[in-house]
Amino acid sequence: MGWLGLAKKNNYFFFVPLLACAHAVPGPAGMGLTKERAVEVCLPPGEKAYLAALRCPGGEKPLWKRTGSVGSRTQPVDPDDPRILLQMDPERPLAPGEPDLHIVDAVEAHCPGATYTLFLDMYHCPAPAQPPPEGFTLEK
Repeated sequence: MGWLGLAKKNNYFFFVPLLACAHAVPGPAGMGLTKERAVEVCLPPGEKAYLAALRCPGGEKPLWKRTGSVGSRTQPVDPDDPRILLQMDPERPLAPGEPDLHIVDAVEAHCPGATYTLFLDMYHCPAPAQPPPEGFTLEK
């Protein structure tokens, strides 16, 4: 069972799922390794919780560092598309067929012997349970 976290918006608290199980099968190929296949989390607390549970291929806890935003998950046809701002509201779900224009964060995960760049999209609330990127695991 995934973890639940507490998020606050407009002075209301609500529970949001943050993680997949530690025994979850790795996500689809490339999951979390490109901005187009970013891990979906809910707000900064969801991003931090996901990264805190992430384990390197050898089982070690990685040292991670946020390197910054890397732009929209999907390149907008019009750079002034108003949906870019509208989609920054984490409580606004994407409409069917609507391109995901969320801003994606890049994070360096430093593991023994290798450094990986992982991508997270924190505008999915509540976030669906997310499996770990290929080679990684999630600790309960």
